[in-house]
Amino acid sequence: MPPRNLLLIALTIVVSMACYSVASRNRYANLFAEAIEVIDKESLKRVSREDLFVAAMEGMLKDLDEHSMYLSGEVFKMFDEDMRQEFGGVGVYVEMDPRSKRLTVLAPMPNTPASEAGFQPGDQVVEIDGKSVEGLDQREVVKLLRGPVGEPFEITFDRSGESVKIQVERAEIEVDSVHGDSRLETGWDFHLQEHPNIGYVRLVQFGRNTATELAAALEQMGEVDGLIIDLRNNTGGLLDVAVEVCDLFLPEGKKIVTTKVRDRQTDSMMFAESPEKTDPTIPICILVNRNSASASEVVSGCLQDHGRATVIGEQTWGKGTVQNVIPIQRGESALKLTTASYWRPSGRHIDRYDEIAKETEVWGVQPDEGWKIELSEEDIFKNSRVRYVRELKGLLTPEQLDMVQEISQLNMEALEARLNEEEGAEQPAETETVVPHVDRPLERAIEFMKGFFDDPPSAI
Repeated sequence: MPPRNLLLIALTIVVSMACYSVASRNRYANLFAEAIEVIDKESLKRVSREDLFVAAMEGMLKDLDEHSMYLSGEVFKMFDEDMRQEFGGVGVYVEMDPRSKRLTVLAPMPNTPASEAGFQPGDQVVEIDGKSVEGLDQREVVKLLRGPVGEPFEITFDRSGESVKIQVERAEIEVDSVHGDSRLETGWDFHLQEHPNIGYVRLVQFGRNTATELAAALEQMGEVDGLIIDLRNNTGGLLDVAVEVCDLFLPEGKKIVTTKVRDRQTDSMMFAESPEKTDPTIPICILVNRNSASASEVVSGCLQDHGRATVIGEQTWGKGTVQNVIPIQRGESALKLTTASYWRPSGRHIDRYDEIAKETEVWGVQPDEGWKIELSEEDIFKNSRVRYVRELKGLLTPEQLDMVQEISQLNMEALEARLNEEEGAEQPAETETVVPHVDRPLERAIEFMKGFFDDPPSAI
């Protein structure tokens, strides 16, 4: 057969395959469009085409796994802000006052539009741009406070019975992801107030700046006898940032995490790439609870496997999969798609949905032997509340702190009453003395440190 004919046949095959592929894709796209058209015209319930599209996307991704999802415009924006650790807003700590049902200023962040405009602790939000916020929940009011950088708006407060109107302009608010034990006028103090020889860092999330912030905190901390890393309620974030955090505590060449794709094929192995930046002889405790997940488990599992840290608290959540955020619609929305699983240096896969984990009910990162602490939902909530108020203390006068503590106490009592009601427990007598809450996991970490100081391990 002449070469010219062979070339024509080959081109015909290529074009036919391309046409078949396009036709196949177009068939499903046309079916999807037809379904939306029918629902839009015939459904008893009127639903916008945009809402139908979002519901379809959410349903499609929901069937893939527990963590894949469609991030629509507003949700994608908020997710991106969390990972970038910045958003357009005014810079203020707020909480719903359970008595007035109004969003209340706890403290303005230093050097933000809120502090410069004169927001005061105790101010209760009544109107935004002349529109009442009565009946809106905390999330809805906070959403109204956020917006494009440089955009001005008017906020009306109830300040001790007096109506106060303030004009303020939104700015780019940077959010710390690494907190200390308390605040000073100059920033965070990364030492336990009651035990200044022990360093303390709380990682709120694994955002873009977390590793850099943590390295700066360790440098500011200076020489300490021990270090507590608090990962409680940290649901994760960026995997590469978790790797950078581990790199601060491990010698060069130590394995940090392995990722695997379909059929458990190894995709990548990540190792510490630089000499450790902390004294390898000081003890490290990592605090975790049932809400510690993903990147938190990469860090706690890695440092535990290498014997670099003792894990204290509860069994963690068990999220051993990696999601990539893939922008679509010209960046207006995104697919958060599970693309890989991660494995600890010991070779364990810690995902709670793994078949072995389902059978054994063992997943996540387990506390070290002797350091597991049983906690109730009430314990977890109170630990978080007490820590939050403690961190605000440096921004408040004693009188303002009393107000914040009162709101926090009321919210803790409301949760306790709800939990008692759900469990059918008797309500405590009104005359019962309020016992100060004790953060048991933190106390156990301090106990571990003291034991280490009294009887450090010997080199053999």
